[in-house]
Amino acid sequence: MSIAAARQKQLDYIGLTSKDLQLLAAHRPVFEKVVNEVVDHFYRHVGNYPELVDLIARFSNIDRLKETQRMYWLSMTDGVVDDAYINQRIEIGLVHSRIGLSEDYYLGTYMVYLDIATTIFQQVIPESWHPIIQALSKMFNLDSQLVLEAYEKKEKEKLHHLAADQQNTLLAITQITQQLTGMISELNENARAISDVAMQTAASQDQAHELLEELTGEMHQIGKMGELIREISDQSHLVGLNAAIEAAHAGEFGRGFEVVASEVRKLAASSRDAQGKIQANLDQIMKKLSHVQKESEHTSQGARSQASRSQELAVFATTMEKLAVDLQKLDH
Repeated sequence: MSIAAARQKQLDYIGLTSKDLQLLAAHRPVFEKVVNEVVDHFYRHVGNYPELVDLIARFSNIDRLKETQRMYWLSMTDGVVDDAYINQRIEIGLVHSRIGLSEDYYLGTYMVYLDIATTIFQQVIPESWHPIIQALSKMFNLDSQLVLEAYEKKEKEKLHHLAADQQNTLLAITQITQQLTGMISELNENARAISDVAMQTAASQDQAHELLEELTGEMHQIGKMGELIREISDQSHLVGLNAAIEAAHAGEFGRGFEVVASEVRKLAASSRDAQGKIQANLDQIMKKLSHVQKESEHTSQGARSQASRSQELAVFATTMEKLAVDLQKLDH
């Protein structure tokens, strides 16, 4: 046995000595004689556990594994335990860990082998089986310790990768939150600006709406003045008509007065036509004012709605900004 001091201490603790290795090496012919029986017996036992059978089917087959187990069984009689032996056992343990063989099945395998070996050696070498089984159990014990070491090493690797992944994730979160913070800040400023513009637009629309209402009122006043003109026109026409009648009664003395009466009637007719045109124009203007007023109300409502949504957006941006700050704290 040529191994490091720490490993030698491990062997000393379980009592595995050079004499044990020599004893096993001396009985190699016996191991060769029973190897097929031991391996066949072992895989009959494995066949009772469907999960193990499924695991074997995914990664190998029984015939190939039987050959591997024959080599392992005979390696117990090589008479050598050195750093190469230990490293090989650890590597085998890592392989079984990667394929998903649980520790209980792996460690249990050594007890199964030990029971099989005890039964067979009691039959083959009834006078000397006990010291061989004792030496073999020490070898199995060493292998089980190395298996645990391999599985522990694998778990540490997983934890290391997990920690590295977590660090990368936190770094990515930090970068994203930094970008998110900048975007949210800009979004918040834009939301406030939009809200201010929308509020100003709503105020301007309200003022325009008030001016339209005042203009509408003035147009109504103009309409009333047109009605007054029409009344004056009608009265003038009636006066002109009465004057014409009186001029006709006066004969030759009323001819000059008839001319005046005729002009009054023409003026009344002209005033009535002008008032009709004015009223028609006023009606068109009133229709257009009504349409503009409705559009102004709609625009004003839209501006208020936009201002409200902008305020909601600003609140949302503030909430997201707080979330970004919380995410940044994860990195600490």
